[in-house]
Amino acid sequence: MVKIPFEQTITGAYRFVFSNFLSVIGISWFPFLLFAAVLAGAVMTVFPLFNGLIVEGTNNQIDTARLGAVVGQISGTFLLVAVAGLFAQAIVNVGLMRKALGQHPGPVFIFFSLGSQVWQLIGSYLLLMLLAWGGVALAAVAITALSFLLQKSAPSAQVPVTVLLVIAAYIFAVYAMVRVSFFIPAVVVAENHIGLRRAWHLGRGNFWRIVGIMLAVLLPLGVVVSTITQAIMQLAIGAPAELRPNATSAEIQAFFAKLAAAFVKIGPYFAVVELLYVILLSALLAGASAVAYKLVTGADTAARTFA
Repeated sequence: MVKIPFEQTITGAYRFVFSNFLSVIGISWFPFLLFAAVLAGAVMTVFPLFNGLIVEGTNNQIDTARLGAVVGQISGTFLLVAVAGLFAQAIVNVGLMRKALGQHPGPVFIFFSLGSQVWQLIGSYLLLMLLAWGGVALAAVAITALSFLLQKSAPSAQVPVTVLLVIAAYIFAVYAMVRVSFFIPAVVVAENHIGLRRAWHLGRGNFWRIVGIMLAVLLPLGVVVSTITQAIMQLAIGAPAELRPNATSAEIQAFFAKLAAAFVKIGPYFAVVELLYVILLSALLAGASAVAYKLVTGADTAARTFA
């Protein structure tokens, strides 16, 4: 069991991003731009569905007759967006990890790949999700069965024991997901295989270090981006729009038109900020995973990687 050097990993992650900033942008912009196009198309398709969903003169109640069709279309659109997002993130993660591990020593201005490592990374995430859902299902069955037995044999212990088991199962699920997911991109790119077991092994004894590293990466960037986006939205929208009770059809249409106009107004600025946020966040996580992988496995030193 090898401990992840905490400060060295965080420093290496930020050093990777700022010393390879142009390559980080170059690797990430095209896949995320394609995803943004899919997302924009989905929003433009879904948004008009809400217009007319509210029945006029009924205190803004929902038209249940149309609701089923709208939910079906939204679900299909959401699935398309989720698949596109998964592919975009996997492509970017592979490119960033190759750069972080020193496999792309020169500058990178555009990157797109559907090679084996992208499919292995997607397969790793899907397999992890299946294992997680399977574990949740098994835990639910086991806890339910034990709770039923306690109801028959020891009713007074049923509720506290069941609650404790649910809490324990939830804590273990979070622990397992964090421990495995942190090293998955590094294992896939460095060792060229779906390595959930390998990632689990590398994360042994490092759960709280991984949590601390992720917080050190996520929180500062999140605070900065949240402040910027709130300022943009406040400048563009101003006072929040309201839809009064028993609004007429014209007022409902005007309400949605105002929201659409505000979205169009802030859309480009909001998209740029969010794109930079996702790129920098992905790069920081990739850098942290790569540095930790190298230090834990002894494959190389962080100084050599980011020199």
